[in-house]
Amino acid sequence: MSKNKSQISEIIHHLRKYKSITSMEAIKRYSATRLSGIIYVLKERGFKIETELKEVKNRYGHTTRIAIYHLVKDIQEEGSKNL
Repeated sequence: MSKNKSQISEIIHHLRKYKSITSMEAIKRYSATRLSGIIYVLKERGFKIETELKEVKNRYGHTTRIAIYHLVKDIQEEGSKNL
């Protein structure tokens, strides 16, 4: 299995278990540095994922925005095969 496919599978599993994920979680847990690309692939496959933009302080105290991706509808709920 390719590394990319493995990361996609890990992100799917994470979303199914926890219902949301951030880029930092994806990097730390799965070494997935392009979470937005994985989310794009999942949306193309039929997953309903919404993006919440949240303002947070970075390590220098500056305000910045992060994306929190929420699984709204799993393709399993529609009777599709498990990915």
